[in-house]
Amino acid sequence: MRIAGDHIRRNYLARYEKNYSDKYDSEKKIYSGRQFDKGSENPINAARALRVRRTISEVESYQDNLKTADSVYTNAESAMLAVSGIIQNVYEKLVEGAHGTRNQDDLNIIANDIDNYAEEMVQSLNIDVADRKIFGGMNNNTVAFKIEGSIGGKYVTYNGVAVNSSNDPSSFPYNGESYLDIGIGLSVDENVNRIDDQTGLPITFNGAECTGCGMTNKTACIDLDSLYPNNTYKFTIAAGGKSANISITIDPSDTKQNKIDKLNDAFKYAFRDSPELLDDGSFDNIESPRVLPYKESPVEDNAIKMDELEDDTYYSIEVSLNGKTRVIDFLGSTDKNTALKNIDTVLKEKFGERAYADATGSLRYGYGDIGNVKSRLGGIETAPLTDDGKIDFDSLVPGKEYAVNLSTPKKNSSGEVLTDENGETIYQNGEMVYFTAKDTKEETIDEINDYISLNQLFGKSEYPQVNDSGVITYAIEGANIVLDTDEGSADELPFTEINGYPKNIMQLVLDAGKYLREGNQQMVARYADLIFAAQSNLSIAISDLGTHSKFIEFNEDRLDYVMIGLKTRQNDLESTKLEDEITNWKVLESVYNASLQMGSSILSQTIFDYIH
Repeated sequence: MRIAGDHIRRNYLARYEKNYSDKYDSEKKIYSGRQFDKGSENPINAARALRVRRTISEVESYQDNLKTADSVYTNAESAMLAVSGIIQNVYEKLVEGAHGTRNQDDLNIIANDIDNYAEEMVQSLNIDVADRKIFGGMNNNTVAFKIEGSIGGKYVTYNGVAVNSSNDPSSFPYNGESYLDIGIGLSVDENVNRIDDQTGLPITFNGAECTGCGMTNKTACIDLDSLYPNNTYKFTIAAGGKSANISITIDPSDTKQNKIDKLNDAFKYAFRDSPELLDDGSFDNIESPRVLPYKESPVEDNAIKMDELEDDTYYSIEVSLNGKTRVIDFLGSTDKNTALKNIDTVLKEKFGERAYADATGSLRYGYGDIGNVKSRLGGIETAPLTDDGKIDFDSLVPGKEYAVNLSTPKKNSSGEVLTDENGETIYQNGEMVYFTAKDTKEETIDEINDYISLNQLFGKSEYPQVNDSGVITYAIEGANIVLDTDEGSADELPFTEINGYPKNIMQLVLDAGKYLREGNQQMVARYADLIFAAQSNLSIAISDLGTHSKFIEFNEDRLDYVMIGLKTRQNDLESTKLEDEITNWKVLESVYNASLQMGSSILSQTIFDYIH
C-alpha cells in the first residue's frame, strides 16, 4: 500500500515541532529558573503559588512595620534616657541650691539652669519618628508637651491641658495609642470599639502616663472680695483632664453671691458634656448634631406599614417579643429595604440576634414568634423644625407635647467620623427628647435643656464649683484645679493655690525653679526629694520600652523563620529543579536531534515519490 507524501510530511512536521517545543520549554525553565510563566501552564500550582506570594507580601509588610517599630522604640528609649540624665543634673543643682550659704544671685542663676533643663526635657519628649509624635498619644498634629505661663508661674500642658489637672492619664485629650499590625491577629475590641492592645504593637505613647500627671490634692481659691466692679477677668481653668477659657465681668451691683453665681455658671457652661439648646433653635456642645422629627408610627394588623414611612423621620413603637416588651425608635425611609435594615438593627440590639423584621413589616423572633406592635407617641406631636434643622419656636403651641430625635455622628476606634459609600456622615440612632412648649421661648429652652440634663441622655455633666469661701471643688476622682490668667487680660484674676505637689517630672522641675527665685530653700530641698522619687515613673516607662524591644526582636526572628518556610514553599511550587530539568533537556535534545536526522530520509523519500 502506497502512503501519500503529504500525510508523511504533515505527521513528521507535527512531531518535529512538538519535539522542538518541548526542548525549548525545557531550555526556558533552565534559563529562567521557573517552572511556568503563565497560570494556564499549571493552574493548580499557580493558584497555590499565588496564595504563597500573597502571604509573603503580608509577611514583608509585617517585617517593614517591625523595622518602623524598632526605630520608634529605639528613639523613645533614647529620649527617656536623655530625660533621666537631665533629672540627675537637676537633682544635683537643687541640692546645690538648697545649701544655706547660697545668696539670691546664685539661686537665680541656678533657677535659669533649671528652666533650661525643663525646656530640654520637653524638646526630648516632643520628638517625631516615622512621621509620628510618639509621646503625643493619638495627637499627630501638634507638639504634645508645652511650657506655658511666665517666670514664677510656668506650667506644663499635655495636648493643650495642664498636666496638673488630673491624676488619670486617660482623661487627657488624644490619650489613646496608635498600633502597628505585626502579624499576631490585629483586631478590634467591640466592647470599647478600639483596637485590642493584645493584638497589635503600640508605636505612640501617652506622655502624661510616661512622665506623670496630676497633683496631691491641689485646688485654688479665688479672692472674691478682690473681684472689683467694671473689671473683666479672663483666665484658663484646667481640671480633670479638661481645659476651658473663662471670661466674667463684674458689675457694680454684684454681691458676693452674684460673683459666685457668675463663676459657677461660666464653669458649668465650659465643662458641660450634654447638648444645650440655644436661642436660635440649634444645639450647642455637641459635634455635628442632627435633629429629626418624630411621627406617629403607621401600624396596622400588628405590623408596620412600610409603604407609609418617610425619609429623615423617626418613628417610635412599643414591641412585645419573646416574652419582653421594649421601646423601639427607628429611622424611616421611603426605600423599603433601608427601612427594614434600620428596624432590624435596633431589634437585634433590644431583643438579640434572632429578632428581625420581615418584608410585611411584622417583627419576628426566630421562625415562629411574631411580636405585638403598637404606636407609642399617642398625642405627642413632632416638633416643628426649620429647613436647616433647628427647632422653630414660632410654630410651637404652648401646652402641647412635642418630641424630636437628637443624634451625633458615629466614629471609629480612632475617633474619626464614619461615612457611607457616598461620603455622607453616618449617624447614631440618637436620643428622643420630649418637651412641653411653654408660654415663652426662654421657658421652652429651659424645659428642653432640663430634660436632656436630668435624664442624662448624653451622660452626666460634672463641673467645677466655687463655694462661699472662693475655693474651687470638682467632684471627679483624681481631678485637680489649675488656674492661670490669660495673656493679654487687663485684669489679673486674684487667686492662690492650695496644697498639692505635682506628679509630672517636668512640672516639678519648673516649680523648683520658682522656689529658687523666691529664695525658699526649704521648698527647694523638698522638691529635690520629690524629683528624686519621681524618677521611678521614668524607670518604669523605660523598662516597658525595653520589654517591647525584646518583643519586637522576638517577632522579627519569628517572621524570619516564617519567611524561610514560605520561600521554600514558593521555590517548590515555582522554581525549576535544575538537576532534573537538565537531565530532561538532554533527553529532549537527543529526541530533537534524532528527529532532524530522520527528517532527511523521510523528506527525501517523499520528494522522490512525488517526482516518480
